[in-house]
Amino acid sequence: MVVASGARYRRPGVPRLAEFEGRGIWYWASAIEAKICAQQEVALVGGGNSAGQAAVFLSRHAAKVNVLVRGPSLAASMSRYLIDRIEATPNISLQPHTELVRLHGGQDEGLTGATWRCHTSGNEHDCPARNIFLFVGAEPETSWLEGCGVSVDKHGFVLTGAAASSGFPARPATALESSVPGVFAVGDVRSGSVKRVGGAIGEGAAAVALIHQHLSQATTSA
Repeated sequence: MVVASGARYRRPGVPRLAEFEGRGIWYWASAIEAKICAQQEVALVGGGNSAGQAAVFLSRHAAKVNVLVRGPSLAASMSRYLIDRIEATPNISLQPHTELVRLHGGQDEGLTGATWRCHTSGNEHDCPARNIFLFVGAEPETSWLEGCGVSVDKHGFVLTGAAASSGFPARPATALESSVPGVFAVGDVRSGSVKRVGGAIGEGAAAVALIHQHLSQATTSA
């Protein structure tokens, strides 16, 4: 069995969010989105390394990038290298203790702006950002695995390889094998994966060879 059920983007509890997905609300930052927001003010929600990389990338195209984080700083969740890059980029503005609370716009014009609130002061700020990037993590599609013995990490992603070897008293688990012998996991659902399409494809191809190896060993044992 190969678990390849993936993960879904975590969505903050902001009213009307689904209404603007693909029309101003984005969960990634590619060259296409960068071109759309050229010389505009944008907002980015998140404090992890993916958020930091996106902020630096977007700063080369947007007039201003507002980075919204719920905590006091980026230190707890972002690498020092990215923090230094952000601090050295004049058009990136960090907004600590802040969360997105409202979206503005309509069916015809799409997203026209947003409002965020500072937890420490209670002040709200209206921003004319027509493009908002959400980098608040992902949730694995693993609820259907509950009760079958497949071990997951604290976030629900499937453990594989050395991290899952507790289920293997006679031999270590192979690289993509879960804590249940013969059950493999690939792509975004796997703990420690790179969360990229190319990586998922490579893992899927590697799993085929591991499955053949597993079946061969099972036949030999029989």
